[in-house]
Amino acid sequence: MFFIMSVICLNIWSQGKLKHQYKFGLKSGLGMHTITGCPVKTHPKPALMGGMWVQIKISKSCTMQSELSIIGKGTAGDNPNKSNYGDYFLRLSYFEVPVLFQYNKKNIYFEFGPALAALINTGEYTDRGAFPFQTDLYPFSNKDFTFNLGTGCVLNEKWLVGWRLMHSLLPVRKQLPGSSHQVYNRGIVVAVSRQINFKPSGTRHSEGI
Repeated sequence: MFFIMSVICLNIWSQGKLKHQYKFGLKSGLGMHTITGCPVKTHPKPALMGGMWVQIKISKSCTMQSELSIIGKGTAGDNPNKSNYGDYFLRLSYFEVPVLFQYNKKNIYFEFGPALAALINTGEYTDRGAFPFQTDLYPFSNKDFTFNLGTGCVLNEKWLVGWRLMHSLLPVRKQLPGSSHQVYNRGIVVAVSRQINFKPSGTRHSEGI
């Protein structure tokens, strides 16, 4: 979906019809993430995210936005001061593609939509020497399907700031022994976006003339 929207936007931009119907940009943010269904006590873990986005205007007040980003998820142990990892530390890294529907009201926007992510790296540590479960029998899924809900503010023509809640719709791991819940990712991300303005080829040609 992200690449399809990008191709459409680039095609219209090259024809000199971009105007305000299509927008591109970069974004970077910081999130607090945790997981459910862990048999040991955990706390939210800070993680970075960054990527690019493309937005299409579908009506006067509604837009559709797709993103391609690298995002960190996971959780931190109960006592992070005890060692580098505390009692338990989980680091998950994903390539994520959200597809969001946005409602715009003046300088405020609201958004919701699903996201599909592919797992690219996993790190799981404990200072107790052994996990309370066999990690080879409980691997993480190589994908994460989440639902996103957020809001934000347009600061000016180039800069936006927003926050987003996310929660897995499907388990990312089988239910662990000693836990009554399945394993889901959940978190909140605060991000800053920077719109990139392109001049269509028709405009450059006119300026040259």
